[in-house]
Amino acid sequence: MMILLRIWKKQRDKVLNELSPLRIGCVSASRIADMMAKGKGVSRAKYSAQLAAERLSGRPHRANFTGAAMDHGNEYEDMAGTKYAFRNMVTLTGTGKDWIPHPFIEFAGCSPDRFVDDDGLLEIKNPETHTLFRYFETVEIPQDYKWQMTWQLACTRRKWCDWVAHDPDLPDEDGYLEVRFEPSSKDIADLEREVRFFNAEVDHLIQLAIKRRTL
Repeated sequence: MMILLRIWKKQRDKVLNELSPLRIGCVSASRIADMMAKGKGVSRAKYSAQLAAERLSGRPHRANFTGAAMDHGNEYEDMAGTKYAFRNMVTLTGTGKDWIPHPFIEFAGCSPDRFVDDDGLLEIKNPETHTLFRYFETVEIPQDYKWQMTWQLACTRRKWCDWVAHDPDLPDEDGYLEVRFEPSSKDIADLEREVRFFNAEVDHLIQLAIKRRTL
């Protein structure tokens, strides 16, 4: 038990060191698929509750300390970015930790993996090998990642995002897939509307907590 506690505290400290205080309580691109989980209920409800807790407390929710959040600094991300820049002869900037707030929606933003030249973004995924082979078959970006990149483009006002799936366990050319993604202005506007609705749900939870203080 003590070993597990030390591991959890190490994960917590790592996230706290890397997490921008500006993103606490904010809808982020990496969790936008949870927001869009209408009908499924659990993911959306959990995410709205986590954001309500962050806005009330001013600190990251414990759910950030494990799982996908801990994979953000994956050691293979730089490798994939270097390969992408060489193949396309472009300049990459950013660290994947830069918080970009949405230009007009409060409590919302994103942290793109990389910025590409003046008008693009790069989203890097390091899937398991069997998942990459499935991507090879479809050459189709999964919907969750489309939402993620649409939100990144909504926040940054850039034109396109290249999606790269990279597996370092395969030979260079075999372990790499690159697909360009350019959502329509309607796609962006629709997602912005969904974020506003979702923020209203979070505000409702906050008001529930505040009302209990007077009981």
